[in-house]
Amino acid sequence: MNKTKSRNTVIITICIASALMCIALTFWGNWKNNGVLTTDAFIGVMATFIGVCATIIVGVQIVNHLELRKMQTSIKTIEEERKELEYQRKAFSVEMYNTRLGLGNALSLMALTAKKNNNLAIEFESWVISIILDDWSSMKGSVLLKRYQRLVEIANSIIPSADENFLEDTYNELSILEVPKSIEHYDEIMSLHHGLLNDIKKNIQTIKNESVSKN
Repeated sequence: MNKTKSRNTVIITICIASALMCIALTFWGNWKNNGVLTTDAFIGVMATFIGVCATIIVGVQIVNHLELRKMQTSIKTIEEERKELEYQRKAFSVEMYNTRLGLGNALSLMALTAKKNNNLAIEFESWVISIILDDWSSMKGSVLLKRYQRLVEIANSIIPSADENFLEDTYNELSILEVPKSIEHYDEIMSLHHGLLNDIKKNIQTIKNESVSKN
């Protein structure tokens, strides 16, 4: 309401000022030429003034139109760049996902090779990392169950003799694992998962206690 009132006041002021300017120009023109003040002279000056104002207004509108087109072009360019960035982000996410699964498969093969060579340390760590990398929302729970069963099977040979850093890294890696509740053998898997974490945590604490007693 206040804005409309202020706008109307400005318009009225401009109109009055324009009328006064036209009157002043009329008097000045006739006085300069020693002419007689007539209505036609006043109308002529007003018409000229209105023409000049109209030209200015049209010019302003043209400038505004060009600026608007420039702004629309900029918006269109920004939108195209946003779509390109979104496409690249999705492509990168897909590439990273495929790379992650590829590493998981490679580590599974490494674990099997280490098992054949009876290298339990490498096998244990390979199984742990492969479990973290694989996407268990799209894989069979029986695969994950077998990996955990193997981890628990060789854990007693690895955990007691492992150093604290190795155990802490392993504990942190397994702690972030998210197993979908809809996966088959979920309860068995989580039982083995928490049991393994508890064993690792106990051994970490044992190592810390021994370190304190030595000092």
